[in-house]
Amino acid sequence: MFDLPNFNIPVYVFLFVFLAYMLFYVLYSLFNIYHLIRYGIYGFGLYLIVTIFTGGTIILVSGSVFMLMEYDWTHTISFGDAVDYYNEDLFPAL
Repeated sequence: MFDLPNFNIPVYVFLFVFLAYMLFYVLYSLFNIYHLIRYGIYGFGLYLIVTIFTGGTIILVSGSVFMLMEYDWTHTISFGDAVDYYNEDLFPAL
């Protein structure tokens, strides 16, 4: 049914997508922290919110990095093998 060449992509392509998302998140976080400090009401509450936000970000990012370090990023995904699962029996004629 499908005739795709033996096309392989490495799993680390998804790592680039994750890094692009993290770059966007860091830029957006710096934008938010700047506006909180610049235009927020000074006091203990402001610094508490900024500290909790920064601490939570550090915990979540470091946790995801440590979880991603366990995977073999050199493994490849073959489209030829993936297409073998989809045949005419998947969507039979009515």
